[in-house]
Amino acid sequence: MLHGVPSSSAERRLRRSRLLRWSWVLAGMLLALAGGVLLAVLAGAALVPDPDPSGGWVVVGLVVQGAGLVVMTGYLVVAWRVGLFRVAWWQRQPTSVLSRAQRRGLRAQVRGRTEVDPARLPLARDLARRLVLQQYQALLIVGVVLQQVGRTIGAPTRLNVVITVLVGGGLVVAAVLMRREAGRAERFLADHPDPGSPV
Repeated sequence: MLHGVPSSSAERRLRRSRLLRWSWVLAGMLLALAGGVLLAVLAGAALVPDPDPSGGWVVVGLVVQGAGLVVMTGYLVVAWRVGLFRVAWWQRQPTSVLSRAQRRGLRAQVRGRTEVDPARLPLARDLARRLVLQQYQALLIVGVVLQQVGRTIGAPTRLNVVITVLVGGGLVVAAVLMRREAGRAERFLADHPDPGSPV
């Protein structure tokens, strides 16, 4: 920031932060709404002796699945805007030449569990940047959970409920862990800024 005016890179980071925040707000609202509808369907199924889902619940289930598709499409837009495809995990990584133990040690440095090796600081910064970008993939996970919840709303069988609880719970835990890793990586990057960076 120069003379009260944010630099272009600071402005870009601020836009990314806002985009991610609003994406999470929208995805969280949709997930909460879908969970409430699922609970209403399951409570209604316990009160109504006929286990056949009504046509209305099937339509609601399809709408929730459509919302999941919207969230997954939104993930693609967010991923494109933040440059996730430019530094995708399937592309060559500087850390790919390291042994498994060296990569584990590098991850421990980024997490703050071991001292930072000055010789490997550029590699640690690269890994931290990738971990920060990985948090955007949690939006994709929310979309998948919405798809499964919509399927269960449309056909509330015991198997669908069990699958939704197990898969949905596991995916939500994975999303929380991804966000935690990204937070640690952001702290690492703040503590170890790149001298060649324009920020």
